[in-house]
Amino acid sequence: MRIISRLIVFFSLLSPGYAQPDTITIGFGEYAGVSVTSSTSIASPVNTLLQDGYLPNLNAASRFLSQATLGYNMEDIDEVSDMGIEDWIDSQFIKPIPFTLKNKVKEYHNFVRTATNTPTAGQSYRMWSYAWWQYHMASPDALRQRVALALSELFVISDKSAFASNAYALSSYYDVLMNNAFTNYRDLMEDVTFHPSMGVYLTYLNNPKSNPATNQFPDENYARELMQLFTIGTSKLNMDGTLMTNANGQPIQTYNNTDIAEFAKVFTGLSWADRTTFNRTAANDTSYTLPMIMFNTSHEPGQKLLLNGFVVPNRNPIDGIADIQDAITNLFNHPNTPPFVAKFLIQRLVTSNPSPAFVSRVANTFVNNGQGVRGDMKAIIRAVLLDPEAKSCNSGEETDFGALREPFIRYVQINKAFDASTLSGNYRNDMDYVYRFVQQKPLTSPSVFNFFQQDYQPIGSIEEAGLVAPEFQITNAQTIMGYVNSLYRFVIQENVADEYDLYTNEDDATYTNQISTIDLNDEVLLTDNNKLHILLDRLNLLLAQGRLSQPSLTTIKNVLVEFPNGTTTEKRDRVRLAIYLMMSSPEYLINR
Repeated sequence: MRIISRLIVFFSLLSPGYAQPDTITIGFGEYAGVSVTSSTSIASPVNTLLQDGYLPNLNAASRFLSQATLGYNMEDIDEVSDMGIEDWIDSQFIKPIPFTLKNKVKEYHNFVRTATNTPTAGQSYRMWSYAWWQYHMASPDALRQRVALALSELFVISDKSAFASNAYALSSYYDVLMNNAFTNYRDLMEDVTFHPSMGVYLTYLNNPKSNPATNQFPDENYARELMQLFTIGTSKLNMDGTLMTNANGQPIQTYNNTDIAEFAKVFTGLSWADRTTFNRTAANDTSYTLPMIMFNTSHEPGQKLLLNGFVVPNRNPIDGIADIQDAITNLFNHPNTPPFVAKFLIQRLVTSNPSPAFVSRVANTFVNNGQGVRGDMKAIIRAVLLDPEAKSCNSGEETDFGALREPFIRYVQINKAFDASTLSGNYRNDMDYVYRFVQQKPLTSPSVFNFFQQDYQPIGSIEEAGLVAPEFQITNAQTIMGYVNSLYRFVIQENVADEYDLYTNEDDATYTNQISTIDLNDEVLLTDNNKLHILLDRLNLLLAQGRLSQPSLTTIKNVLVEFPNGTTTEKRDRVRLAIYLMMSSPEYLINR
């Protein structure tokens, strides 16, 4: 059994006339300046003072879950506290994928065809939304879901594209992110590259070889974004994520226009897997579910000069797939990729401004998982979530630690924290209102640059301190007011999901048992004035990892006591208002 312990040493600073008490905390990662010896040689004695292996208390468990999931409830907090963070992560790694989003879309599609007796009925965007929500409300692989959403903000595609509302295009692409959340970064790069949704979005599906006579040259879109956004960035990095500079102190470019043109030659000749000739349109809605295939007669022949002196050979016969494999390997092995990916994942899961040491530790895990494997996603995720900077009690008190919670994650948290459920276990949610309110939901980014950029600096104290705050890029007058209004709809009105017809004039009775309700029964028991402090402590733990200060809690309590508490409805009103006020507070919105 692992034992939680903390050693607190009290001592007096003696000086003439008085003694001043002070407190030093040793343990949970705090051991600077401490020399530790042991009478045994079983393990390093310093392990006694490290954080690893200790069972977290409830606030620490909640804090961890806020980094590792899209939302959680009290039972999840208890589970992590009982089994420990490391064991919880390991248990998540082996949870299976219960179904694919593509197959769920197909299920909805067949339902519409059967219900309307129309074998030729088409798919609809709503099928994708419903499939995404059904998976995330009914599946236990919470860590995979969190990582997949982060990856969707790195390898961006969007419904703002040529495939627009095609549910198969969106769902099968998201399946790639889910399937590769725990594999290898190189596998992820390859599967994304061959997916037709990315091919359409970044315009290299049906990308032909050069024909100078007609002034035709390969499209450079994917070649550029694969480097700039998905792997190495625009400037050379040290392993700790800091910029390399030249003799003049200026950043050093990782690539130039010539490099883009060379990579663009590689990504030619790809087209639909269900077509027998190049440069055709999609055969049907489900064309997006098959990886693109190579038409070598349309692939650029000859050598391609890639980065760091790597040369794709002049293959004879032409082998476009081999050329792409070489290009992916070239970028996967580039020294910039480990710190670039490490910093991105840290920002999405833990903190906007990780220390160089934090980035370096994760980047080095990318390079070598401890067994000589590069790009091991499981090892990288463990390195991010188990890093002392992520778990340390001290980091949570640092003003430059943490991040603004993404608006969409706040929305999912409402549903998870208060056990949103349906009578049937099947869910419908178009997620239309959350997008209207805060301009964010999966795969709806306005551009390939995501909803916000990694290096975004709001004007003011954050910029002046040389820090970044990516999520603030979508924080403006419209979305701030939208978020407050969304809390009114989702919490005060308890209208947490958008359930609509799957086909025109579908009988509402068809999906009455698929309408979500949240469970506030445990909280309603704590609304009497003499129990309000217990209610607020519970909500503080559940929603804000115990981060709300006593003055904030007192303010909320003073508001609540002004409302009646006689009837069941009035008690529920108190709970809803408490949630509303807590989720509006700055101490909740900044997740530390």
